[in-house]
Amino acid sequence: MDFLRIWLSSLYVVRLDGRNRFLLADPKPTGDLMGQPQNHLWALFKNDADRERVRKLTEEAFGMSFVIDPTAMQSFRIRMSPRAPTSKSEEQGLDEKARKFHAEAQLISELSDGVQAFVGLTSALLSLPHKIILIDEPDAFLHPPLARRLGKNLAKIADERDASLIVATHSSEFLIGCIESVPRAAVVRLTYDPTTGAAAARALSPTEISEMTSDPLLRSTDVLSALFHKAAVITESDTDRAFYDEMNQRLVDQNRGMRDTLFLNAQNMQTISRLVQPLRRVGIAAAAIVDLDFINVQQTNWNDLLNTCGVPATSVRSLDAERTYLSTVFEAADGNPSVIKKRGIDALNSPDKAKACAFLKELEKYGIFLVPIGELESWLLHLGVTGHGSEWVVNVFSKIGKSDKDPDYLKPTTGDVWDFLDRIAAWISNPGRLGCD
Repeated sequence: MDFLRIWLSSLYVVRLDGRNRFLLADPKPTGDLMGQPQNHLWALFKNDADRERVRKLTEEAFGMSFVIDPTAMQSFRIRMSPRAPTSKSEEQGLDEKARKFHAEAQLISELSDGVQAFVGLTSALLSLPHKIILIDEPDAFLHPPLARRLGKNLAKIADERDASLIVATHSSEFLIGCIESVPRAAVVRLTYDPTTGAAAARALSPTEISEMTSDPLLRSTDVLSALFHKAAVITESDTDRAFYDEMNQRLVDQNRGMRDTLFLNAQNMQTISRLVQPLRRVGIAAAAIVDLDFINVQQTNWNDLLNTCGVPATSVRSLDAERTYLSTVFEAADGNPSVIKKRGIDALNSPDKAKACAFLKELEKYGIFLVPIGELESWLLHLGVTGHGSEWVVNVFSKIGKSDKDPDYLKPTTGDVWDFLDRIAAWISNPGRLGCD
């Protein structure tokens, strides 16, 4: 049985891992061209249509034409030509014209690893007869646009041949390329927790993937990248994203904060739930950060976010009542409607502040984090930074140093934004262990 399994596997299955896929671009032996091809370059040399297909794909990717050089006599070599051959004989002949044509083209071994990997995989997939193709990290050495193009090409070729292409990748661009070409592609998200040794696999339906790739808002935020992270934090704007991401990185450097977490920008408060929903649906811990004025009764997206984050209906009713009360007391505080954003819960008297703290703590159980001090610009007040939005964050970054070797480098302490991010980290790792200061 083992012999039969191995024999059948050799006929129908091919595995291209990090080592052997680079061999695909190496010279391959020639032989009797009247006989059966013994390697993929031999097969492409005999198949004009497939060779032209590879040539078209390399021209689109690199502006260079894939050609197979037979002039070494004992081997086929891949060359990348600045132009396509004017005739079949110019590529496949051995006369002076053919030799001159190949001499003016570069051997693929002289080009980058990325070009070699792209051309090797593309040419192999078009010529190999196997019905099951296993490829490990095909995007290695490729910059993002090229990884996307390769995913698109490989998925389309496999689909046309009715072959199964099974790929292990950490590239969202490669994944997007596959989905653009074959929308019904199946995606399995594999996770591993080194602290517990627990491994898990979750199959994502084409509907789930389509939702994440067809929505312009989700596409613009690169939401698919979150599939390759443990968790995600969704913010209102890119200014918020940049600030919280930087602060978290400083916490991580001190073994605090959130590791393996992607910070994403939802463009505004109203669209946060549109990012949280698909990420949670595919098993990613997605937390939301919103300014405190989200509790204002005028905010119509309040229930959308609560429902997206799985707040039970009974809790929604009690939270709605608390929200209405707090919205009223904030409007009355100091006779200043903007106090909720400028001072946050510190603008309230002690009993109301305690209520607000309990309210925020309850929301945090579901991964909804309202900024207790009001808004982004109220963090790190001791720096004396002025401005709003992008101006404010640029001014903050100019004051906190670039590395821990800088004399003005801002290191995490306790309180302020540091404890806020630590609470998000606590929710990601163990929901329920939360607090409010």
